[in-house]
Amino acid sequence: MIMLRRQVGWTLACLVVGALGASSAAAEGGLRQITVDASRPTAIIRSLQGLSGTPLPGDASHPDFTSQFQQLGVNIVRTHDVDCTGTSDIDGAGVNRIFPDPSADPNDPRSYNFGPTDKAVLSIVRSGAQVEYSLGRSDLSCAGITVNNAPALDPDLYAAVARHVAQHYNDGWANGYHLHIRYWEIWNEPDLVPFWSGRADQFYALYAATARALKSLHPWMQIGGPALTTNNDLTGYRESLLAYIRANQLPLDFYSIHHYTDFTEDPIDFVRLGDQYRQLLDSYGFTRTAIQLTEWNYGLVDNPSDAQRAAFVADSLIYMQNAPLERAFYYRANGANGFALINNDGTLTPTGDAYAAVGSLNSTPLRLASTGGDTNGLAVEAGRSWSSHGEIRVLISNYEIPAADQGPFPPFIVDNVFAIPGVGTFTLLPRRAVTYADNAGYDLTVNRIRGGAAGLVVSRYRVDASHDLTLVDRTLQRGDAVHVSAALPAPSVELVVISPVHGRGA
Repeated sequence: MIMLRRQVGWTLACLVVGALGASSAAAEGGLRQITVDASRPTAIIRSLQGLSGTPLPGDASHPDFTSQFQQLGVNIVRTHDVDCTGTSDIDGAGVNRIFPDPSADPNDPRSYNFGPTDKAVLSIVRSGAQVEYSLGRSDLSCAGITVNNAPALDPDLYAAVARHVAQHYNDGWANGYHLHIRYWEIWNEPDLVPFWSGRADQFYALYAATARALKSLHPWMQIGGPALTTNNDLTGYRESLLAYIRANQLPLDFYSIHHYTDFTEDPIDFVRLGDQYRQLLDSYGFTRTAIQLTEWNYGLVDNPSDAQRAAFVADSLIYMQNAPLERAFYYRANGANGFALINNDGTLTPTGDAYAAVGSLNSTPLRLASTGGDTNGLAVEAGRSWSSHGEIRVLISNYEIPAADQGPFPPFIVDNVFAIPGVGTFTLLPRRAVTYADNAGYDLTVNRIRGGAAGLVVSRYRVDASHDLTLVDRTLQRGDAVHVSAALPAPSVELVVISPVHGRGA
């Protein structure tokens, strides 16, 4: 995706010089009244802490980030853009690709270069996360390779190699492992020129051969794709591909999509996109096909402040709880361009702090009824541990869509369609116009807490321009309710942790 960002950035710079520098819409009013009912679980908080980028790369480009992945609460990792050498790619231009010689015998273990990919995949497993194996090509612009889109191997050969890769990791083939890797994604963004230079019908053949080969190996393996990012069928990878898969009765256990919020910068986009694709899949009869968001982030072109991206990420993950998305994979763990959750020295970025704050809700998985949050930027999520006397966490994220990304699109975007020469043509989601009110902070009340008479420790942690998930306040309260009030101007994230003084709190 980095190569795409560079191309998109140059194109937009020519079109909208200065347009993205407008100040955000003014907020009106004071504190938002937020209430949480600690006695009323409504659902289980779903972990959407998927990530691109492995704890260890196939090369030596960064140290072991296992502890950071655990700190972030990562529960599944997609093997895409592992490093600058093509680690985990089956073919392509990367020196660490698994099947380097297309004329080699696919049934001979000596034809494979598993070492670098073994290192990366095993680091995922050791971190405690699941593996989602992406069979597409990596972005190798970091190695000076501008595109990685040469035609793939013959479909039958590619399918045979992919099957042996799965056997290596799931059945011990070629001195391999028994990792029970369940999710296998076929390709990455075939609707973009940098990753696929063939015709649509050639991709259909590749998908058909590979999906059948993998599914026949183990029925429990989940097969999906194609990691669509243009959000249209102009090149034949959306409706046309679904029609082909249906007509040929091919496996499609999950359907994967990518989204970066250029021109909207709206965290509700992922919910809208999930709803749109749920309707599309259902209309083609794929009612049981899950939707996976296998890449997502802020827009590729804009350069938000660290606090702005952090609040955007927290908002997005909270809103995704109500989206028909089975999994979501943030792009990415480390690297340049402001996307990273982890700095090169191993510390978390502000966005990583916000991501970790959301991930901490996994320790209080009972989702509690709350009021006061909205879908315009002030997002609220509350959870409680399994015990009715246990810990409670309330996450409040305050984000505002920049004014330049609200209302009508710029004149160079016609009918929500934007073309980038040499890359692809994108259909954008409609923009919203939002009036912000009572979002200067919060006035939080958590009611019906059991065992509070013995004392409740209330700790507030913040992510903003001055805090890196820093403890900003700790108080002792007693009774069956907790009240906390604080200024929290956008962009900011606040995690409120309510802990009983004595175990069960009684």
